[in-house]
Amino acid sequence: MRRPQGPGLVPGIALVAVLLCAGTAGAQVFYQYPGATVVSDTEPALGFTAGIGDDLLRLVGYGRFNVSEVSDFGLELVLDHWDPSFGGDGWRIGVGADFRYAIIPTSTTLPFDLSLDGGLGLQTGNDITSVNIPAGAVISRPLELQNGRILTPYGGLYLVFSHISVDTPPGAPDYDDSDFDVELRLGTSLEIAGGVSGFVTAHVGTVSYTHL
Repeated sequence: MRRPQGPGLVPGIALVAVLLCAGTAGAQVFYQYPGATVVSDTEPALGFTAGIGDDLLRLVGYGRFNVSEVSDFGLELVLDHWDPSFGGDGWRIGVGADFRYAIIPTSTTLPFDLSLDGGLGLQTGNDITSVNIPAGAVISRPLELQNGRILTPYGGLYLVFSHISVDTPPGAPDYDDSDFDVELRLGTSLEIAGGVSGFVTAHVGTVSYTHL
């Protein structure tokens, strides 16, 4: 069976998204890449994803690059638009980076891949600054369909540390809060044609500051 290099995707925070993208796995501070397979040194990933969630529209550009046969790293640029009911109608911009290490890489004889991942993300705008530090593991199993295309279900479990700082109007105290949360990330990718794949993903487990 062919072992695919699954493309990347998915906005975070209790979010469901669909992506069409050419390339391999994306970064994962603000959203989850589909699968645990490390990208190759000849196939770095460049792509775009969009998603919608509770009070949120998210646009993300990303790149993912090989470090070794069992590791890679990702970079993200994210643009969020929050609904006024969240506490202000405005755009926020963020950057993120993560490093992934394959505990059970593609080259093994086992039917699945398993990787550990850690990242750091910073987001600011509309008088709000937030820091996200996710760390966890993701497992995937590529399946070859009768038409030769690759279907890859995957799941990840992450511990996410988050800190938020809100600049308040003059005379009011500023707001700061930190929190840990366990986040489950589930999804699947489907190869469409010629290295282009479509994805659907959901994150369950939202850090508390997203509900201020």
